[in-house]
Amino acid sequence: MPTAVVIGAGPGLGLAMARRLVRAGYRVALLSRQPGRHLDALRAAEGPDVDAAAFAADVRDPAALDRALDEVVRELGAVDFVYYGPSPHGVGEAQAPLDQVTGSDVEAALTLVGPAADVVAKVLPGMRERGRGAFLFTSAVSAVVPVPALGAMTVPAAAARTYAVTLNAALAPDGIYAGVLLVGGLIEGSDIHAAMASAGGADPAYLLDPEQVADAGLRLTRRRKAPEALVMPGRSGWGLTLLLIARLLRVPKPRLGARKTRTAGQAGQAEKAGRAA
Repeated sequence: MPTAVVIGAGPGLGLAMARRLVRAGYRVALLSRQPGRHLDALRAAEGPDVDAAAFAADVRDPAALDRALDEVVRELGAVDFVYYGPSPHGVGEAQAPLDQVTGSDVEAALTLVGPAADVVAKVLPGMRERGRGAFLFTSAVSAVVPVPALGAMTVPAAAARTYAVTLNAALAPDGIYAGVLLVGGLIEGSDIHAAMASAGGADPAYLLDPEQVADAGLRLTRRRKAPEALVMPGRSGWGLTLLLIARLLRVPKPRLGARKTRTAGQAGQAEKAGRAA
């Protein structure tokens, strides 16, 4: 039986991904800062005998992350599938406008991107030996479409997407896949959803069913036709090209008409002045 690691096993997408992997025949390791509650939730959903275990680690602590992954291999076996989707601290809070963020804000926002590379470096040698494996990352739609309201969080979104799609290109010759889900909404039941709902900022129109998002992620890794897919309310697995066509058409365009009018007027005045001369 293959082993999957769910890093960022929160109550929203992380738990839904764990449930989906259990049903797909994986042993599942849940890795998070508070793993006990998620394992109980997984057992409640899939049965008390589910083949899963929980491990405590903060991905921003390299030593703790390394130890936890070693424990996963000892208890459940070599890792064949990695889901990486830890939630950044404070993401449910209001973000400073992008034109006001500082270098420190960006540095803080990027703290979850580096550990993704640590995870890959840790489990990739074993995948290469076996000639199989898959990585699935999450990012936000702001990685490809401007969303200034997200402030500094737009930077790690773009970084995570670029890392995932480039990693896929690097690993494809070895039979190993890397992909990224671009999440264009708010995962229902997640900690972020709870924080935003308590603040009155969780618009139901933007809610995403975590089970549907998890299904889209597993399809992406099984089909391996593309390194990324968009999931947004009412849509699942949209291709990036379709996303750009749909979204970029809504981006406000520069008001060129007024500029052209002024330019034409200036040209007319210049012509009159030339004639007068």
